[in-house]
Amino acid sequence: MARSIASKRGGLSRKAAPTVFDDGKTLFNRGSGGRWATQQLKAAALAGKALSCSALRTLDTLRHEEWKFFDDVLINEALIRLVGVADLIAAGLVRPVPNALGKTVFGYEKVTFMDEAEVSLDGVSRSPNDRQEFSLNQLPLPITHKDFFINLRELAASREKGEALDTTQVATAGRVVAEKAEKMLFQGGKTFGGLPIYGYTTFPDRIVSVTFDSNLAWGTTGKTGPSILADVLAALTALSAQRQYGPFMIYIPTDAGVLIENDYTPTGSTVSSQTIRQRIEAVPAIKGVRVADQLPSGSVVFVQMTADNIVWVQGENLQTVQWDEYGGFEINFKAFQIAVPLPRSDAQGRSGILHMTTT
Repeated sequence: MARSIASKRGGLSRKAAPTVFDDGKTLFNRGSGGRWATQQLKAAALAGKALSCSALRTLDTLRHEEWKFFDDVLINEALIRLVGVADLIAAGLVRPVPNALGKTVFGYEKVTFMDEAEVSLDGVSRSPNDRQEFSLNQLPLPITHKDFFINLRELAASREKGEALDTTQVATAGRVVAEKAEKMLFQGGKTFGGLPIYGYTTFPDRIVSVTFDSNLAWGTTGKTGPSILADVLAALTALSAQRQYGPFMIYIPTDAGVLIENDYTPTGSTVSSQTIRQRIEAVPAIKGVRVADQLPSGSVVFVQMTADNIVWVQGENLQTVQWDEYGGFEINFKAFQIAVPLPRSDAQGRSGILHMTTT
């Protein structure tokens, strides 16, 4: 009887307590405050159960429509001029990681090739017995995040006046998180516990043997359309030698973005009917040419868009969680995602990533 009375005085019985364990039915915006969210996070982690990050959102601080407004701005801002990750997602080159909050590493395998096949008239003679070998590898799964806060009076004033919340902070937070992800894809990231995060220009097995024609990068004054085409053909030759046949996406730095829109004039001619971009994309193995702001000047990257060559390991999508401090007067937010690039090669070190630079 004493327990029953104590439960009623507490205001919320155990049966009525909302759950945030990810059972596929958990709703957004359930809970009663930042302290509640922290307690649920800890309880789920200790129980070894999956936790839905969206369930840490609390209805008593932000309303449903306010959360939706924040989410729309967060995602839209993250898509501005961030092309590398978007290309992987659009091509379906994504490896989801369930319950990524409970994992700090992602395991994957490299596989060896087999010897060539046997040719015989009777099909009875046995070919040399072969077996593929698998080597285990690991990739760290860090959280990329940015914190910001709004004041309770600012929130109250926006509701009192019927005005929309200022989304400048959430937009900027979403952008810097997305930019960091894009930078990891092109330039690599940190090393955690001896496990590095490689990008297109840092992957050890990328092809680096091809340099620019006349040692002129694509953004250099004096670089011509035929010279750029020569670079493309040289890169495709090197890639095919590694059994990489496309389709390839070509990524170029910002300073080369304007140059490739110039007219393509063949050597010995004064007539042009195409831009340099159009001439490059006319090559059958080329899927497209994209300007990547996070690619360093003086570099061009060719990427075979296949799952055996590159995947985007996605644990948690870009989102925000919230908690309160100072008696609720400061409303804190964390924009975050768990996602990293995984450039791949086979056990012989063959890769479909080519990084072209000057000598």
